[in-house]
Amino acid sequence: MFKKALFLFLGIITLTTAVYAYNYDTNLPLPGKSIADTKLQENTLFTAYMFAHRVATPDCKDFAIVDTSVSEEKVDNKWQEIWTIRACSKTAVVPINFELKENGATYAIDPMGVRVISNQ
Repeated sequence: MFKKALFLFLGIITLTTAVYAYNYDTNLPLPGKSIADTKLQENTLFTAYMFAHRVATPDCKDFAIVDTSVSEEKVDNKWQEIWTIRACSKTAVVPINFELKENGATYAIDPMGVRVISNQ
């Protein structure tokens, strides 16, 4: 019974994903003045898009990062950037905190900092 339920669930997920496909601009390096290297940009990209979904219109399927800027300069391998994302008719800013460590890099997005800056 579990296998049938799992198979049905996976089938529904596959169908739903195909019907509700999104168009994300994944060109790297990102536009603007990001100081994150290309690998860190790539690792952060879809998390930033996830937060842009929160402010997009329900039928929006096209997302693109249109600008990046450093909002807090790098100190002790920590800095903040603002990524500007176009989500159909809305443009949102997503603040991202980065930190370089010996074993790699981390990033964090404060959901309360994500906001719409224009409705077109």
